[in-house]
Amino acid sequence: STRNLIVVMTDQQLDGGAALGYSSQLLSFSLDRLKKEPKLLAEEELRLQRALQTTATTHYDAFIKTASCLQTIDTELNSVCGHLDHLLQDIPKLVSTCESFSVQSSSVLEQHTQNKLLAREQATLLELLEVPQLMDTCVRNGVYDEALDLQAFVGRMGLLHPDVPLVNLLMTQVAEVGQTMLQQLMSRLKSSIQLPECLRIMGYLRRMAVFSEADLRLQFLQCRDEWISSLIDELDDTQDAYEHVKHLTDIHRLYLFDAIMQYRAIFFGGGSSVAGATGTGPGGQSQSAATASLLQNPTVLATSIRESSMLHSWVQHRLSLYLNMLRRYLPLITEGGNLASMLEHCMYCGSSLSRVGLDFQGLLQPLFETCSLGLLAQHLAGAVEVFNTRLESHKWVSMPAPVMPKSRHHLARTTSSNDGNSAASNGASNTGEPSPRGEGIAGMPPEQQQQQQQQGPMDAEEQEDQTPPYQIMEHVPLAVFTNGVLTALNELRHCALLGLSKPAASLLQQSLEAVAASLMHYRHTRALSDNEAALFASATKAMLDTVLPYLASCFTRIFTSGFSKLDTSGTASILRSVLQEYG
Repeated sequence: STRNLIVVMTDQQLDGGAALGYSSQLLSFSLDRLKKEPKLLAEEELRLQRALQTTATTHYDAFIKTASCLQTIDTELNSVCGHLDHLLQDIPKLVSTCESFSVQSSSVLEQHTQNKLLAREQATLLELLEVPQLMDTCVRNGVYDEALDLQAFVGRMGLLHPDVPLVNLLMTQVAEVGQTMLQQLMSRLKSSIQLPECLRIMGYLRRMAVFSEADLRLQFLQCRDEWISSLIDELDDTQDAYEHVKHLTDIHRLYLFDAIMQYRAIFFGGGSSVAGATGTGPGGQSQSAATASLLQNPTVLATSIRESSMLHSWVQHRLSLYLNMLRRYLPLITEGGNLASMLEHCMYCGSSLSRVGLDFQGLLQPLFETCSLGLLAQHLAGAVEVFNTRLESHKWVSMPAPVMPKSRHHLARTTSSNDGNSAASNGASNTGEPSPRGEGIAGMPPEQQQQQQQQGPMDAEEQEDQTPPYQIMEHVPLAVFTNGVLTALNELRHCALLGLSKPAASLLQQSLEAVAASLMHYRHTRALSDNEAALFASATKAMLDTVLPYLASCFTRIFTSGFSKLDTSGTASILRSVLQEYG
């Protein structure tokens, strides 16, 4: 029975510890007690079964609920197993998502750190962001030194932090303000500035480093050229040509001189290299070394020569423009006195510019010679035209001999009979023509003539030789022509350049020949009575014996006979042929 009990205990799969305790308890029982043990166990089993039945009857609902719970637990366990399978499948995605979150969280953390740093350095950043605005304010107020300092500061930041977007933004904004400052500086160079301000502006441009040295020279010359051109454009083209040329000359005399002096003061070092290469500058051994260095480097030598030639090219350009303007406006000056005054003004301009190596006085003479010659030709052509008009309308009647003023009687005693008969000036006033007196090549105002009369017989004789012969007024066409020629010579004498002697003599000779030809044509185309023919012959003789010598003497008073002599042989031969027809 003990063996059966042990088997039963084994079949019931008792707990190892309880079985060992119960086994120890059985071993401690007596034999009788062991014999009674199955019975006691059967009674205990029966009691327990009854208790179990009682409990099941009493608590049957709990067993039902327990069964339901077990069923529910079984279903839930199956669902949990399915979810666990899905979880196992989603674990790799979870791992990658966690890794991505870790990366994003690190960038967010870095951004957070940067934001904290930004908050801590906010004041400094605001100051940096205000740099373009502060630079713009400095530029607008003309405080260029501070503006350039700010630009240099931002430039250094750009070199140290080229990858920072804020620094790149600052550099872009500062560059825009720098362009505005550059435009202002260039506009200042295009205005009236003195040398100290010009030096400051060029210093600012050098600090900006936007131009090379050669480009800087070119920009300076272009700005000064635009300034001078603007001054010339402001001149009124509708005003008198004399005033226009005068103002034009003043502009070149003042501002061209200033521009050259400013250029030399600013770029003196660059220009001295070429001077040193030619051995004209100071500096002994150092200059010789610089010369040798230039000769050994042809590229540097060519660049130096090109830079130094910019000024010469620009000066030649401005001078050519000035001479072209003179060619345009000088012919519009219709008075010899104004032309002579303008010649003196232009010569003074050339003399002033000669101090900077721009002496163009030799180029002025051909221009003024041309204008003076044109003015002479215009007056002589007018004189010939008026003579022909008067000759066509002249009536050949005897005119009373002009009366010599009493003040001239004493002077007439010292002159020849051909010079004492009459005066063209008084006769011209009688016929309504302009008087040549005071308009002749050696004519004088009344006050000077009175003073001349008080100086003695020789002076009076010299003055009388300058007075037009009075007998010319017996023939009005000749008097009119003489007045016209004297007017032309008066205009010429103010600007009688030496080179005009031969061309002027040729023009006067052509005018005299034209008058002689007109007299011959008149003789052959008009039927004159004996009285009219005699008067016409007298006029022709007066032209030959009086007008020709007098005009030749007037011409020699302007140009000495040593340089030019008026050839009247052709005119005289024509007049003699006309007189020969009258026997």
